[in-house]
Formats: sequence, C-alpha cells, structure tokens
Amino acid sequence: MHRRGHGHPWTRLWLLQAVIFAAAAAASSSPAAAAELHCAHASAAPSHLSTRAATRALQCLINEVRAQHGLLPVRANARLGLAARRHAGDMAGHDFFAHVSPRTGSMQSRVKRAGYLRRVHEWWLGEALAWGKARAGAPQAILRGLLDSPPHRAILLDPGFRDLGVGVVHGAPRGGNAGALTVALDFGRVRR
Repeated sequence: MHRRGHGHPWTRLWLLQAVIFAAAAAASSSPAAAAELHCAHASAAPSHLSTRAATRALQCLINEVRAQHGLLPVRANARLGLAARRHAGDMAGHDFFAHVSPRTGSMQSRVKRAGYLRRVHEWWLGEALAWGKARAGAPQAILRGLLDSPPHRAILLDPGFRDLGVGVVHGAPRGGNAGALTVALDFGRVRR
C-alpha cells in the first residue's frame, strides 16, 4: 500500500535540535499551572513518581492545556507510547538528547517500527523532548518548559494531532540518574 507522509512544520524545522528544560518558571496563572489542579501527581518530583504516574500526569496536563485553548484532547495511543518509551529509554541509557538516535534513527523510523504507520495513506507526526532533575523534572515543570518554547508549544497545541504517546523513564540523558525524568512525547494523526 502506498504511504504518503507529512511532518509537522516545526518538527521538520527542529528535528535535529533539542531543548533541555532543566528548570522552568512560570506564573501561577499560566495554563500549565491551572491544569495542575486537576491532574494527579503533576507537581511530584521524579523521585516520588512511578513512570506510570508521570505518564498519566503528562497526558492529563497536555489535555487540560489543549482544552483551555479550545482544542480536542489527544488520546493515548499504545504504538506511539511504545515508540516514545523506547526513545526516552534510549536517550537516558546512552547519554544523548536528540530527536535522531544514533542507534534507532529518526522519529519516523521509530514510530514505523512500533506499528503506528501500518496501512495508512497519510500521516502527521510531531515530537517534543524534555528532561529534568528534582523539581524541574516534575510533570508540571516539564510542561511549563515545553509551553515556553515556541516550536514545542506549536506541537502540543496543534489542532490536527489526535494521538499521543508519552514515554517517561527515570534517569537523565546527560549523566547522573538520581531524581531525574527523561520524557519523549510523540504526537500523531493518520488517515487510513
């Protein structure tokens, strides 16, 4: 079957660049701060979070912010989640922080291997990466940092995305694993 792909403009522009969010400060009136009120474990430090709880908190926070902007929620997708978890683990385990892995290639190739692009005619993908230690690694702080970055904000608030895979692992991509989280957020939409 013929597959035609499209990438999010920001993803294409920033595919080889990554932004490290070691600390994020935002006013308490920000959309990210408001979302914290409804999302369990949003302000918990990495050392007090399971990866499952951090994953759920990030999914909740993202959908709260999308709702505040009048956007539809993104639904959890197991295949995108698998690709995101693998990439987050690869970054934390092999000391790099980038959209392209020296071991597993581009986001498109990772998502394809996970089965998300199987039997589709068109697809759109976007990826946001973050990591943080201590309070800067709390899901709320991760989200603030992403929203403060225009290209990542554009991906999180893209009305075209329907699916989300959240990958969270304990550890940091730049040495030292104590009290840190590494996060890969893989957004997508397919047309079969």
